[in-house]
Amino acid sequence: RHPQIGAPQLVARATAAHVVNAGDGKHQHPTQALLDLYTMRAHLGRLEALHVAIVGDVLHSRVARSLIQALGLMGAHVTLVGPPALLPREIEAMGCETTTDIAAIGGADVVYILRMQRERMHEGANYVPSLREYTARWGVTPERLRPGQKVMHPGPMNRGVEIDPRVADHADALIESQVRAGLVTRMAVLYDLLTTGPVEIKTESVMEVA
Repeated sequence: RHPQIGAPQLVARATAAHVVNAGDGKHQHPTQALLDLYTMRAHLGRLEALHVAIVGDVLHSRVARSLIQALGLMGAHVTLVGPPALLPREIEAMGCETTTDIAAIGGADVVYILRMQRERMHEGANYVPSLREYTARWGVTPERLRPGQKVMHPGPMNRGVEIDPRVADHADALIESQVRAGLVTRMAVLYDLLTTGPVEIKTESVMEVA
């Protein structure tokens, strides 16, 4: 993990060892995307034709970039929702829809919530008028969700800002499942890189993790 975009690629060119990208700046976070796909598949039974709405600060999110790419490869449909200044225009080239209307989350199977990443924002930049207005217009509340919609968040959460505490603690929130899936997914990545030959996986025990 490194704050500089492209750091894993630089390291990989300088060593014969395996390099795992654990997050480089606001560029990519591949293992987070893997655990998120695993969590969605475990709880919804499919990835193909799944509709995922990603809400929040997409501009500064390495998680969003990796997840959008991974979902596209799996045949899912992605809608990005947030303030205009936090929705990068070039990301539409990856096959996403973009909108500033929070009502768009109503048609999604999964609502994936991102926090505002102030540590990656340019000093003095005004992306939203205030946190209060951000919450009022783009915060995910029970009233904005339909029954049965699954909710995800890569953490850390800002309760009461991008996500209502009632949403975070609801039975349809898969956030704790994401945490558990993160452990086994990253173990699997390391195991695959450090071993040779076929790997036997007991599907029943793996699915229990989620």
